Amino acid sequence: MNKNLLEKLVSDEKSKDKELYSSGPYWNYKNSRALHEIKKKGLGEFRGINSGITTSFGDNIVFDARNELNLKGRIVAKFLSLPLINIIFREQLRATKVNIDRYIKNLAIVYQKNEDVIRLIKKYKFENTTEFGCIQKFSLDGKDYSTHYLQMADRIDKLQNKFDFKKIKSFFEIGGGFGVNVHFIISNFPNIKKILYLDIVPNIFVGTEYLRHFYGKSVKDYLQIKDLKEISFSNDDSLEIICIPPWEIEKLKIKIDHFHNAASFVEMPKKVIDNYCKYIEKFHVKEISLISYEYFNSKTTFNPELLNNFFNNKLNVEWKDNLIKEYNDKLVFLTSN
Repeated sequence: MNKNLLEKLVSDEKSKDKELYSSGPYWNYKNSRALHEIKKKGLGEFRGINSGITTSFGDNIVFDARNELNLKGRIVAKFLSLPLINIIFREQLRATKVNIDRYIKNLAIVYQKNEDVIRLIKKYKFENTTEFGCIQKFSLDGKDYSTHYLQMADRIDKLQNKFDFKKIKSFFEIGGGFGVNVHFIISNFPNIKKILYLDIVPNIFVGTEYLRHFYGKSVKDYLQIKDLKEISFSNDDSLEIICIPPWEIEKLKIKIDHFHNAASFVEMPKKVIDNYCKYIEKFHVKEISLISYEYFNSKTTFNPELLNNFFNNKLNVEWKDNLIKEYNDKLVFLTSN
């Protein structure tokens, strides 16, 4: 884990325009907690049950509520260390672990028998999808698969009805979780060599390190580009993944074939989205795909269909089933094609 990268991202963010380039109300609490967890535990098992780093943007499972607390919550949680209370709490954790194990077992059964899952596995490549302690997984024909990766594959598969990913050369994603979508795309579309990956601090740190694990020097992190006056792709056919925090968007000099965002736009203040849209237009983006979940809380998020307003209502809007239809979860797709 590159501690210098994390420290520089955190320190530099403090001097930037917070209204445009720091987390909004939805993410403030989550990011504070995630930063504490990263410093305390590192990234080794961040997809497991003993880390709260990627809660809300990853595939870990909440086991111990103390991993989900910010500073004030952690102070109050010390009450749980009192002898009698601690005995009760440990018993609750034991019961929770039993329920998690049952959930994982049932999840695996659902995915192993689902026809759409099997179809996706036959159609796409899934390599090294369970790194960093992933527990939401299943085994098929002796190989482990991350359920999270299958969900990403299903989204891309649906988007392929609108776009030809085999003709895309440059790809820009804002808010990419911890890098799963980019990893899946590179694995399956080798024609996509130039990737711009943008996220808030500390999420961008997690995504950078995750992608570096697979692609090494092809990943350019904040430490490598922060002193540049302009940021652009190399004029060659090499794989290049530029990972930037939000404020670096002002220095980009690029053209993008496809822009993608999944879920995070509805979690941002509208002023922030307006700013991003300004740059999306500046980058001469040819194709746009937005995906969001069905439910929203008007205090922190907004109706995903309203995203079309930021794109002059030129996007096509369609509601589609999630991968496992029986869960009755819907996703909205907004696309330029």
